[in-house]
Amino acid sequence: MSSSRNSWTCSGCDVTVSYPSDSTPKQPAGWAKSGRNWLCLRCRREEVMDQAAAKNGAEGWAPRRQALIEFELRRDPEATEVEVAKRAQCSSATVRKIRRALRDAGELAPA
Repeated sequence: MSSSRNSWTCSGCDVTVSYPSDSTPKQPAGWAKSGRNWLCLRCRREEVMDQAAAKNGAEGWAPRRQALIEFELRRDPEATEVEVAKRAQCSSATVRKIRRALRDAGELAPA
């Protein structure tokens, strides 16, 4: 974040977001701080998907999509299956299945 306390720059893609001084939030929606660096939502999503692909040694979209869906459900547990499906470009049935698995594993609060 800059010294004016109303703009942030993503350390992943260098995108900058600014707010007027009278309406500056604590942080931009979807952004997170990692150490001294800020990451925008897009870079956070990419990071999660890249880590899943590297961890599984798998090529293709399936492990990346699952990681993205899990990330979105943890980040925004109140989001509907349709909303998460749009973000992950998949079916709401896929999101519903992963949400159920996360709940069964105790990683998400029950409905």
